[in-house]
Amino acid sequence: MSCVAGIVPADVRQKSFRRRLRRLLETLSQDPERRYLNWISIFNHDRLRDLVTDDLWNLAESQDPAQHIFDAYRLCPERDFVTRTAAADLVSYLPGDILTKVDIASMSCSLECRSPMLDHKVVELAARMPLDVKQSLRQGKRVLIETFADLIPAEIQTRPKMGFGVPIDHWFRNELKELLYDVLLSDRAMSRGLLRTETVRRLVEEHTSGVFDNAYRLWSLLCLELWQRMYLDEPPPLTAPSSL
Repeated sequence: MSCVAGIVPADVRQKSFRRRLRRLLETLSQDPERRYLNWISIFNHDRLRDLVTDDLWNLAESQDPAQHIFDAYRLCPERDFVTRTAAADLVSYLPGDILTKVDIASMSCSLECRSPMLDHKVVELAARMPLDVKQSLRQGKRVLIETFADLIPAEIQTRPKMGFGVPIDHWFRNELKELLYDVLLSDRAMSRGLLRTETVRRLVEEHTSGVFDNAYRLWSLLCLELWQRMYLDEPPPLTAPSSL
């Protein structure tokens, strides 16, 4: 299927149909768990191998950072794949990403957020439901939409999923373009021996020139480098103020 995927024209947009189709075709030959992991990963297996140095790759191979995802899939091995994926998300993606960000954002404004759909009784009920109750080939979230059909306007029921993303793709080509070069391609970042300089440079130049949308990948690398500077690097020595 990877050969078929090469026929599909590339698209610079991160969430375009063509780009999603290529990703799907590239992973169809994999087992469902590995396919899902590659689908949600910012750097899939092949991209990660191209990005990191041999030393870091060997460490990742011996201590697979994605093992907790595969462990989560084993929570309900007898269920259908969609239900098993929901269970894996429940113990990984939700507490490790979504709920963490909601908590940080809400508490910064002194708000107490609640997620009623995550009440344990609601979660347990949803987990017991067969798949055909929850979705069909044409519609997802069936039981949710049917239950609240008299309360949720039709245009919202059928509206595509919407996130809360910020335009980092635009920023990295404009306001934050200089930051990418100054941080990711600095001697300080490259001297760590974790990432291949030529790969990082290609990601930056592909994005800033508009050839490909690498915004999510560059954001991850930028956060990694800034985190290392904040928590791992030696603080600069204190210098006495110059005398007047």
